[in-house]
Amino acid sequence: MKKSTFWLVSLVIWTSLMVPMPLSNAAVTGAAISAAEAAGTTATGPKASEKPPAPVQPDSTITSPSLKDAVQQWIQSISGQQGFQAWKQAEWTSQPLGPGTHGWIVLLQSQGSPVGYMVIHAADPNNPSKFRLTEYGRGSTPLFSMQTLYQSLVQLDLINSSYKTERLYVDPLHAVWKITDADNFYYIDAKTGEVLPLQTDSDLQESGGSSADEAYTRLEPGQSIGASLQLPEFDPYDRLPWVKNAPAAYESFAALRSDLERHKKLTYTAQLYNGKVTSPFAVTGYHQWSGEDAFLLLEQNGQRAIPYAAACKLGKLYP
Repeated sequence: MKKSTFWLVSLVIWTSLMVPMPLSNAAVTGAAISAAEAAGTTATGPKASEKPPAPVQPDSTITSPSLKDAVQQWIQSISGQQGFQAWKQAEWTSQPLGPGTHGWIVLLQSQGSPVGYMVIHAADPNNPSKFRLTEYGRGSTPLFSMQTLYQSLVQLDLINSSYKTERLYVDPLHAVWKITDADNFYYIDAKTGEVLPLQTDSDLQESGGSSADEAYTRLEPGQSIGASLQLPEFDPYDRLPWVKNAPAAYESFAALRSDLERHKKLTYTAQLYNGKVTSPFAVTGYHQWSGEDAFLLLEQNGQRAIPYAAACKLGKLYP
């Protein structure tokens, strides 16, 4: 009798182990934490019994055929440039920028890894078929990266909290995540993940000195890059030129282009958020488009191409 009871109990236990169990969110959280650790951030994930909140889910908001065509044309033009070859086979998703901006962030991935981004705005809000390219960049940490946001939420100890996220874009150097929880607002740099010394949305708008409706370019689909230059990266903190030197004065992009083609090392520096943040960038080249729009290439956790007109207004170049 005892032997029969033993075998019966064993059968019940063995059978229970074969019942399929649902996958938990721990695998997803673990992957995100591993990525954060690889980036130098140690993240403590949610308890096994808790459901980790997703910061923001990708949202394919671009439904206009004309806008889809515009994205593909710009990808085709940019992917031929040095360093942007991964764009050729990239897939993309899009999310809207802040309310009233008539803009989108387009995130590109190749073989499951981020390879770049574009910011697109309506060229004319009253004409839904015309668009302009505001900025773009390459690298594994694009503007409004979900992974960068995740790391910032971990550092702020908000990952297990209830919170709301918004993308706010004023210009290429004033783009932030706005995080709202039960007690506080946080403004996080959309490229670096740095928590910014801002208190309200008005602080962001006033410090930007421009608005999302201000067109720094007229770069439409169908244009191509006619001239370009790629220079080596360098650490702008090695020489601190914005502390030691006076800014360079360029009367035109052609004059700047001449210096860059002689491989002159230049640092672009911007005093952001009413002087509360100093951001230096290594200048690593330029793209000049067929419509005469010029973009300065800056290094910031990956290469960013921002309109030369915006760079002139928002900062200074130092030799």
